[in-house]
Amino acid sequence: MWKISLSTIKDACAAAKNYYPDEFMCFLGGNEKKNIINEIVLVPTTNGEEFSSVWEGVIPIDKSILGSLHSHPGSSARPSEEDKKFFQKYSINVIIGGRFEQNDCRFYDNRANPLKIEITD
Repeated sequence: MWKISLSTIKDACAAAKNYYPDEFMCFLGGNEKKNIINEIVLVPTTNGEEFSSVWEGVIPIDKSILGSLHSHPGSSARPSEEDKKFFQKYSINVIIGGRFEQNDCRFYDNRANPLKIEITD
């Protein structure tokens, strides 16, 4: 089971709130062997009210980057067809919905299947 630190979730939710009404996008770093996510990795992104995107050339070549995270302002945290395609590249993917609170976070694997996550201190 994947574990994610509470501080990482709180930081991501705060960033999503700051980007509103645009989507927020970042990457998640941690330790794949221990299934731990404990950092947000920021890279230059293009953001709008109904999209976020990244040119993959700016993503560091770093084995600690394990997943993606983006927000869906004002809507559900269900993945779109474009999200599902993007998710294929990462072990864990997070969508933060509507209110940008911890309970609005949904976690998915690389096939857009829901994941159970343990939130740690």
